[in-house]
Amino acid sequence: EEEAFLISLYKFMKERHTPIERIPHLGFKQINLWKIYKAVEKLGAYELVTGRRLWKNVYDELGGSPGSTSAATCTRRHYE
Repeated sequence: EEEAFLISLYKFMKERHTPIERIPHLGFKQINLWKIYKAVEKLGAYELVTGRRLWKNVYDELGGSPGSTSAATCTRRHYE
């Protein structure tokens, strides 16, 4: 399931002319794209996470540093 997701994601991003050339980082850790997708899905998908301001929860789920003040914003940008 994870492999199929990643293949589909890379294909989608390439087709819209925004290919993933390198995996983004949060703090000093590379983001697991499957894990961030599942974390957002678990909280109700993008619209709900954004509307309820749950991006910090997603960041925490990914094991981010608790002291980061820009965690929510960075997590959302990387997801988008």
